[in-house]
Amino acid sequence: MTVVASRVLRRSGSVPPARRRGGSTLIGVLALVAGALVLTGCSTASLASSDAGADATVPPAASPDLSAATPTPSPSPSSVTPQPDEAPATLGRGIEPASLTVPKLGLTEALVPLGIQADGTMEVPADYDDVGYFTGGGRPGGIGPTVIAGHVDSRSGPAVFFRLGELVPGDRFTLTGVDGTGYEYEVVKVEDHAKAAFPTVDVFGAIMRDEVRLITCGGEYNEAIGRYVDNLVVFAARV
Repeated sequence: MTVVASRVLRRSGSVPPARRRGGSTLIGVLALVAGALVLTGCSTASLASSDAGADATVPPAASPDLSAATPTPSPSPSSVTPQPDEAPATLGRGIEPASLTVPKLGLTEALVPLGIQADGTMEVPADYDDVGYFTGGGRPGGIGPTVIAGHVDSRSGPAVFFRLGELVPGDRFTLTGVDGTGYEYEVVKVEDHAKAAFPTVDVFGAIMRDEVRLITCGGEYNEAIGRYVDNLVVFAARV
């Protein structure tokens, strides 16, 4: 694992040639697999259910593929489908998030809800410039991590989370709820993890605090496999 202060997500000229939908880009699939949460490539991440406690939320069988290599997001298949007793419960409810504002990045985006598809995979934004939040996770003002994902780039250029790696501890951003209430968070740490060693528990595990995780692709872009080798994760806590 590498702690990142500020970095360029992809070397100039290495953006794969592909059409981006609506001028947007996704980050790599977060595949939730009951057992181990792993972000493979920038297109797949496995989310494992963790002991969330009394009122915690457990992720789906698989989450979205936020890959810049694919013109349209496609979920990553999971060999394990959550059973009824593995269905998510909800940690301190909080309020449904409506938008994300990151002053340092000049970013203000409405949030798209990401649920679980019929095949057990987590949905992903259809547009590369959309930012989505996992509806099975925490919510601002409540307890537990609110997980937010966005693409780093598309085959035609930078996407919504292209500059996410510029955030450093101490930077602040705001999540605004559907009721208009703003919740401010401060970046605690920024980490770059190989997809094979994705920190499932740290990102999706139950906590008794109001926190946020911002996720996108990171590391080098592997032309051979058409995806990034790492995932960039920004950890933030309620101020």
